Amino acid sequence: MHHGKTTKKRTVESPPKNFRFSADKTKTNFPPDESVVIMRLDEFEAIRLVDKNGYDHAKAAEIMGVSRPTFTKLLNKARGKLSELIIDGKTLIISGGSILFSEDVYCCTICKRPFKHDVKEDLLCPICKSSEIIKARSACHGDCNCCEDEENL
Repeated sequence: MHHGKTTKKRTVESPPKNFRFSADKTKTNFPPDESVVIMRLDEFEAIRLVDKNGYDHAKAAEIMGVSRPTFTKLLNKARGKLSELIIDGKTLIISGGSILFSEDVYCCTICKRPFKHDVKEDLLCPICKSSEIIKARSACHGDCNCCEDEENL
């Protein structure tokens, strides 16, 4: 039985538009494990809130529902992973994490991709155009794991 610390769910506004980044655009196949860095969705959100939206650490921590020290750790991990993409030329994949999506997020049951959709009509997956869509919050009990299936990245 595992008695370790339980990770608190972190609020993420919406999934990223892109889930995979590579320093070498000519790479079309999936690289070996040692050249891949996985950034969790909560780490991605920390970067978005501070570096893109300009929030200070205290406000960003409040938005994500975590303490300020926890937020700073997330941000530092995310920045370290970005540096591996930029400096070492590794492939960066955004996947997983203990998260709750905060807005209109849906998951495609075919390609396993979460996406944000504001309009209720014509609800189709932006990746595979499937209509087999579930609401992430209710269907996943507030924790969408669809994006953790790395085979579909």
